[in-house]
Amino acid sequence: MHTHPGGTELLLVVQGKIVAGFIDSANKVYYKTLKRGDIMLFPRGLLHFQINGGGTTALAFASFSSATPGLQILDFALFANDLPSELVEKTTFLDDAQVKKLKGVLGGTN
Repeated sequence: MHTHPGGTELLLVVQGKIVAGFIDSANKVYYKTLKRGDIMLFPRGLLHFQINGGGTTALAFASFSSATPGLQILDFALFANDLPSELVEKTTFLDDAQVKKLKGVLGGTN
C-alpha cells in the first residue's frame, strides 16, 4: 500500500491482469481485476495498491496529475524510522515483538 500526497494517479493496463484498488477516506475499499485496456484512477492522497492478478506477465503505464506526486509507502512510513516502538504499538495495535521485528526488517530503530 502506498499513497501519492501530491497527485492523482491514472493506471492503464496494456498486458495481462492487475488487481488494483484503494481505500477512501471513509475506509470503504474499492478494488477490481483490470485487464488490457482497463484504467483505474487513484485519488490524491488515498492508500492504494496494484499487484499482478494473473499467472503471466502484466504491464501497465501510470500517469500522474502532477510532476511531483510524491510517494509514501505505508510499511516504510510505519516501521523504517526512529519513531519510538511504544508509539507505533499504540497506534497500530501490534505488540512489541511484532513492531521490533518489522523495524528490524525495514531498517527502523528504537
